[in-house]
Amino acid sequence: MILSLTVYTTTALAMAWLGWLVSRREQRLVAQGGGELPFCSWEILMAILIYVAVSSVRWLTSWDYNMYYNFFVTMQSMGETSRENFEPGFELVTKAMAQSGLHFAFYFAFWAALQIVLLYYALRHRKVLMPWVALCIFLGPYYIQWMSTLRQAVVECLFVLMVELIVRRKFWLYLLLCLLAMTLHKMSIVLIPLYLVPLITFRNVKRWVPYALLALCVVLGSFPQWIQWTFDRLGQFADLLGYGHYYRLFSTNSLYAFRAVLGPTRLCPLLSAIVMIWYYPDIKRMFAADRYLPAMYRFTLVHLGYLNIMGNTTQYLSRPGDLMRCCFLIMVCYTMHFLWRERKWLLLAAMMLFNFHYIYYEIAKAVIKTGSIYEPELYHTFLF
Repeated sequence: MILSLTVYTTTALAMAWLGWLVSRREQRLVAQGGGELPFCSWEILMAILIYVAVSSVRWLTSWDYNMYYNFFVTMQSMGETSRENFEPGFELVTKAMAQSGLHFAFYFAFWAALQIVLLYYALRHRKVLMPWVALCIFLGPYYIQWMSTLRQAVVECLFVLMVELIVRRKFWLYLLLCLLAMTLHKMSIVLIPLYLVPLITFRNVKRWVPYALLALCVVLGSFPQWIQWTFDRLGQFADLLGYGHYYRLFSTNSLYAFRAVLGPTRLCPLLSAIVMIWYYPDIKRMFAADRYLPAMYRFTLVHLGYLNIMGNTTQYLSRPGDLMRCCFLIMVCYTMHFLWRERKWLLLAAMMLFNFHYIYYEIAKAVIKTGSIYEPELYHTFLF
């Protein structure tokens, strides 16, 4: 427990401090008539190196991690895969790195580097968000989930960069990246219709509208049996996404399909959304020149709506909505930065509680329940 608390907390603070340094240095430079700092500033590179180092020596931390680890070492020792249905791009990278004789730490470092570089590059014009993003990643659920859903996490981080292409109406390049993402995870096909989300125009929408829609999604998610009726007619599409196995379990095993989930992990994003929606008009005025913000907000609402509809079903059905998880992350950081600038300390403290409690809550549960060494909430390393 001490190792986990130390690693996650110190990494969050170190990366947040580096984000604050680069943001402050850029603000001073702009105030003096200069331009933005380049993406490859020493603070950002140092933060990336810290993230990659912590990820590369992490070991035996979840069932998914164990799967990827076994896949790599099996490929390395036997020259063949231990699973046949991985996507070609992922399998190609794994095979190339395994046959080169690299230690598995370099393999996990590669995927971690892709995650953080893509996310930070998407924020290169929004460096004021980097301190908040670093804290949310390690103190919230993101890092643990990214290191578990390795392939999907890369697609999630890639998507926040692809949103820029939507804002700039670069459809063909966006489509090309969708196809590239599908070589890592079949579910990336969902990204193609998401291109339309920021293009829908909403003018003079009252605050009660997103509140009402979100409440409707929570109600629909409280009676998930209607989802089974829908899936009975969409089973072939589930196969296309690579989720046919889970769909069949969903249709035949009600104990597997339905679960009652109502705890901090479910409630805190909803509470964050209440603050975010209320202050969104003011946040938008503060970042008036940022065309990226409205798109992030709309994807956040779609993400929250979908996850609450699927909130009482198997976690695998939440995966399509998780592709927009980083949009929610970034909107949370926009909101906290706004509250900081406006000196709304009580609301800022509430948002920090909602978004920075997860790692400590999960570590406490893992210690109290005394789970196996594969508990994803605990940090293990092969170094000692």
